Formats: sequence, C-alpha cells, structure tokens
Amino acid sequence: MKRSKKFLAFMISVALVAAISMMPTLSWLSDKSEKVVNTFAGGAISIVLDEAPVDAYGQEIEGDRVTSNSYKYVAGVTLDKDPTPTVLKGSDSCYVFICVENELNELFTLNIDTESWKQVAQANGTTLYIYASSVDASEAPQDIVLNPIFTQVKVSEDLTQQDIQSLGERTLSATAYAVQTAELTSAEAIDLAVAEFMPEGTTPDYVEVN
Repeated sequence: MKRSKKFLAFMISVALVAAISMMPTLSWLSDKSEKVVNTFAGGAISIVLDEAPVDAYGQEIEGDRVTSNSYKYVAGVTLDKDPTPTVLKGSDSCYVFICVENELNELFTLNIDTESWKQVAQANGTTLYIYASSVDASEAPQDIVLNPIFTQVKVSEDLTQQDIQSLGERTLSATAYAVQTAELTSAEAIDLAVAEFMPEGTTPDYVEVN
C-alpha cells in the first residue's frame, strides 16, 4: 500500500462480516456460530488557519477571525498579524507545519515564535516551520488552538517613499499542513512537508519534536 493512502483527510468506515455455518451430512447434529462483525475506521486530521481582523491601519479589531487582511504601511509602524492554526477535535495525533511565503524585504520584520515553531527549510522567500510538539485531538473535548507563528510585522523606520514605490503591492501568506504521527517519525513528516511546499532539491533541517 502506498504511503500516501495513510493521509486521508476524511473518515473511512469498512465493515467486515465473517459467518461460519456447519451443515449436516451424515449426521442429524448441526450448529451455527454467532456472527462476528469487525469494524475498521480510518484516521482523520482536520486543521484550519485564521487570524484576527485588522483596521485600515493594520491594528487588531474585534470581530470574527478571518483568512485574509489588507494592510497600509508607513515607516516605523507595527502591524498586527497572527496566523494561528487550530487542530479540530477528533483529529488523530499529527505533526503540524506552517509554510510562510514572504514577498516583503528586509525592511519588514516578523516576530517569529521560535520556541513554538522550529524552522526546517527556507528558500526563495518561503520558510517552512514545524510545531515543537505533536498534537493529539482524538479525545479532546474541544478544538486545540496552537500558538500563532507570529503576531506582528514591524516596519523599519528607515523605510522611504522610494522604497514604498519600489515595493508596490506585496503579499505575506501562511499555509497550515498536518501529517499524522502514526508510523511516521518527525523526520519523515518533515520530508513530506518539504516535498509539498519547497522547491525541488531543498535540504531540510531535522529538528526534534516532542
């Protein structure tokens, strides 16, 4: 069986029924066993990624969490942005990754939570992180909200009007990805995530995951 079949994001149910009966041949004696029913349920992993809404100046406001925001920036401003993954209750134990694709330049700084998220690969403005511990929501009473990958984008005070014109419109995006832990080491999960998001030939860093 190919390994890819182990990563289904939906539930699979299979019922296997085995019935045994004995018919008399030369004897009047007969018997019949009880039905044996075996039920198999495939694993499932469900995750979502969202962030707090912000106003026109990039400051967090009250309201339902969203999947996108628009920002206007000036020199020295700090913009609120907190991409936060949630592993939904009932999900099997999994390794959680976030891929950050950053078109901004060195004048913009992200306050990456390096304790919760460990960098495993980087190339061409794309950086891949793994959560510092596996997450098991299979018996959780509620969804498990992880720590955001970062919470702020700091714009350098050295940003000039010429820089703004040169940058034009850029994007900063994040994508969450989860791989079940069953029969997989963190190194194998990292290989899968690197193959999913990074350019071919990218060499990963294998970090320890609890």
